[in-house]
This record gives sequence, C-alpha cells and structure tokens, in this order.
Amino acid sequence: MYSEIISVPEAIRKILANDHVYMQALVLGIANYTALAERIKPDIEGLTGSKINLNTIVVAIKRFADALEKKNMQEENSGTHLTAAKAKMSLTGSIIDIDFQKEKNNDNDNDTLANVLDEFFEQDSRYNLFQTDTHFSLLTEDADEIRRMVANAIQKFNGKISEGLSKITVSLTPDDQSPYHILSLVSNILYNHQIPIHSAFFTINEVVLILGDKDAAKAYDLIRMKIG
Repeated sequence: MYSEIISVPEAIRKILANDHVYMQALVLGIANYTALAERIKPDIEGLTGSKINLNTIVVAIKRFADALEKKNMQEENSGTHLTAAKAKMSLTGSIIDIDFQKEKNNDNDNDTLANVLDEFFEQDSRYNLFQTDTHFSLLTEDADEIRRMVANAIQKFNGKISEGLSKITVSLTPDDQSPYHILSLVSNILYNHQIPIHSAFFTINEVVLILGDKDAAKAYDLIRMKIG
C-alpha cells in the first residue's frame, strides 16, 4: 500500500532514480520510453493514487531523461574546468599483467617471491606494482627480457600472465586540490560508454587504468577530450 500521494513527475523520479537498470538504460540512451512507461505504470498509479494515461507517463519519462542528460553534461563540463591543465595523460601499449597469489599464513613463501623478483626491480623501472592482501599485480612492458627475469617466479609461484593490455595513466600535479573530480570524471566516461576494465588503481596523485588494447585508445581519447 502506498500512503503518500504525489504527482506524476515526482513518481517518475522516485521510481527511476532508485532503480539501477532503469537509470543505466536512460544514461546510455537505449531506453524505450513506451515500454518503460508500460512497465512502471502500475507503480506510478500506486504512488499518484489515480489512473494515468500511458502517454502522460511517456512524456514525463522523456523530460526526466532530458534533465538527467543536462545534469550529466554540466557535471562533466564542471569537472573539465576544474582539472584542465592540471592532469597529464599517457597511453602505453604492449603491457602484461603478472599476477601472483599470496600464500595465506605463509610469510616465508611471500618473502621468497619478493627475493625472486629482486632482479627485476633492480634492473627495470618501467613497472607498476600493486599489492593487496591476496595477491601481487605486476604491470610491465611485454618484452622477452622482462619475461625471462620473472620466469622463475612465475613457475615457482604459479603466476598468471594476462596479455594484450594497455595502460592509461592520469597524473595530477601536487597542488591539485580536486583529485576526486578526475576519478569521478574517468569513472563516468567508462560507465557511460560501457568500456570494460581489466583493472584499475588510484592514489591521491595518480589514476592507472589497465584495459584491453582495443578499448584503451577509445578510452584515452574520451578522457583526454574532457580533461584537456
């Protein structure tokens, strides 16, 4: 039972804004307004307490979608203004992700893995190393020499290599006071264009995206257009 009687536009906002699937369809511009109106019509009538013409709901959905698009454009433009000329970008191809699972409750094996990788760390500076409670992720250039240096570690610790990757790095200047605008901007672009991510890491000064080679160039261009 609905105890609150509200207007049709208010009912539209309440129902659509609280449903991830509906919002995603509207943001991506793939929603069929008539089909959506038919689907939510019973809920709209429950909230408004009266029978509603289907066309009235379609018009209200269209207005909600237009307002949503306008809001997203304003937010992206605002983010561009705040971060322009403060962020630097780079795109690096031929990247491999070497993943080593940590052994739980086995510090000796983990220390041994670190020792095996010492040669790599000492001789090569073109890498990113990310560590969690469960694994090490080593992102580096795909080259025969590098594969040779980590071969023993891969064999001994059952490492897994993911190939065909590229790396996008967005670096912020130390005096940038709005790093989360960059993170929000990047996330929105990837979400709105449905660009799959292999992995992503960020700190207060840097955002690192690992994507498939086919997706990286598109993502790089879209992000670069927004941040300048």
